[in-house]
Amino acid sequence: MGRTSTKASGLALASVGLLLLAACAPIGDPGAASATPTAIASQTPGGVPAVSSPRECDDVDLIADATVTGDALSGCVVAYSRAAGSGHLHLQSADLTGEADFVFGDAPATAGSVTGSEGTQDFVLTPADAWVSFDGTWVRADPTSGDYRAVIAATIGQTYRAFADPSAAAALLAAAPGWTVQSDQDTVSLPDGTEVRAWRVRADGSFSASGVVVKDMTVWLGEGHRVVAIQETGSFGGIETTTMQQFTAWGEPVNIEVPKG
Repeated sequence: MGRTSTKASGLALASVGLLLLAACAPIGDPGAASATPTAIASQTPGGVPAVSSPRECDDVDLIADATVTGDALSGCVVAYSRAAGSGHLHLQSADLTGEADFVFGDAPATAGSVTGSEGTQDFVLTPADAWVSFDGTWVRADPTSGDYRAVIAATIGQTYRAFADPSAAAALLAAAPGWTVQSDQDTVSLPDGTEVRAWRVRADGSFSASGVVVKDMTVWLGEGHRVVAIQETGSFGGIETTTMQQFTAWGEPVNIEVPKG
């Protein structure tokens, strides 16, 4: 993959929030620059904080050495995310960092930025559309465009629509051979300056899902089965990467501005 493809992979990772993803974007010859959007629309979710464990978490016992099935863990993580409705994601990998606000539910949406060796790129993703900024100009996804930037935006959007669906998140976690709650809780330091006590729930072995070979995966769950962090090491197309995703501001309203133009 080239540098542009690597950046597209990072954007896809940040947009998902609950998954390890990597996407190689096709690159064509640059076409005419897309116009800067002329209108901005706001979207605010109606999510509220999840203050107690969803009933879907009843089979996820947060006690040392407890075993958890993939179906139980996936159902719990997705149910908590749906109950909260929105939140903030911080992503860190070897060569990329990302920040994103997200709405999780039947109409998921994500807006944020990814910073790598080539600088920072902003993105807005909805179930119906994808926008990515290039040199300060918003470019709308169009897989048939002669503008390689529009094709990259379309690749990111396609990945998002395929994997941001809660059922796909459930499928990834459920694909593990099983999960085990580790012996001790960890104190997880989050990017907002807070610290959270959380149980480490680790996959019992490697597994494959959606074309990604996951070598190792850990989910940290706090009080009330709060989703605190997810770390995964996996490979796609022969390239291995480790990604840490940390979640804050669960249930707090977010404002996602959708470019129009």
